[in-house]
Amino acid sequence: MATLSQVGIAGVGSGVLMPKLRNRWRVEFAGIGGGASGTNLSMQAVTVSRPSLTFDEVQVDRYNSKIFVVGKHTWDMMSLTVEDDVTNLATAVVQAQLERQQRLIGGSGPWLNSEATANTYKFGTIISMLGGNEEVTEQWKLEGCAINQANWNDLDYASSDAVRIDLQIRFDHARQELISAVLGTAIGGLIL
Repeated sequence: MATLSQVGIAGVGSGVLMPKLRNRWRVEFAGIGGGASGTNLSMQAVTVSRPSLTFDEVQVDRYNSKIFVVGKHTWDMMSLTVEDDVTNLATAVVQAQLERQQRLIGGSGPWLNSEATANTYKFGTIISMLGGNEEVTEQWKLEGCAINQANWNDLDYASSDAVRIDLQIRFDHARQELISAVLGTAIGGLIL
């Protein structure tokens, strides 16, 4: 019978590393919706996408060959799905944020106006990956967030599913922080 210390890949390492699980996470918001509580949105979160980064490809032609260098980068939009609740707490956060970005769907004040600068309506988002003991193993900190698309989805007499709100969130920058206190047990490694 094999033990955990005998499981692995020869020449690479031994032991078993616990994978990060897709259902151990939380998302938190700072400054979303002005005075609205971002916690109400966090509690109703069902799915969230981690950041995705794309670089422009710049072709450089030389004599009889081509090389490619990295150009400007683009952070793709983050997707967030939340369940709408009967108390309207999650919807209130979304509505308050959209009103901050441009007064379109409710509230008071002049319609269709917007803030003078983006920093008055942008918010921050933190996506945390959690380990088995609820410790944070990784964090993504997203800066300069704004809702780019809000979809309240359809209703259906034939369904008992929860009503969900799908959000696409554009952000300016993201930082990934790996928590150094969380150490793996595999040994070995590749030396280049």
